[in-house]
Amino acid sequence: MDFTIEHIGYITKSIEKTAETFKVLGYVAEDIVNDDTQKTRICFLRKEGEVSIELVEPYPENATMQKMLKKGTTPYHTCYTVPDIQAVYEQLTDLGYAPLFTPVEAPAFDNRLICYFWKNDIGLIEVVEQEKGE
Repeated sequence: MDFTIEHIGYITKSIEKTAETFKVLGYVAEDIVNDDTQKTRICFLRKEGEVSIELVEPYPENATMQKMLKKGTTPYHTCYTVPDIQAVYEQLTDLGYAPLFTPVEAPAFDNRLICYFWKNDIGLIEVVEQEKGE
């Protein structure tokens, strides 16, 4: 399987406040994107030569992620790009990774397909299909 790290995801109560904190570390915030399917607001932070940070702010009705916020702002997933998300979905499922859902389009990735998986040994990972031509 060909996995390349794409970003580290942080859950936060306020994208704006958390982005300001990362600004001190040299990160620059991109535009905020609403993802109504996942019931979240998303903002990527970029810094030359560093892994990107994804800030994820759940909508008030996103009960699962609201529970996660009780620990405060924290990293909660690592995302990897993959050349073929359908093949990876099958491979990871066969290896005992539990998919949270089948691949769906994600507005934050120009509607490329994403999927989350859980495995007790490593926690939550996200996979996103790489852009065509990568």
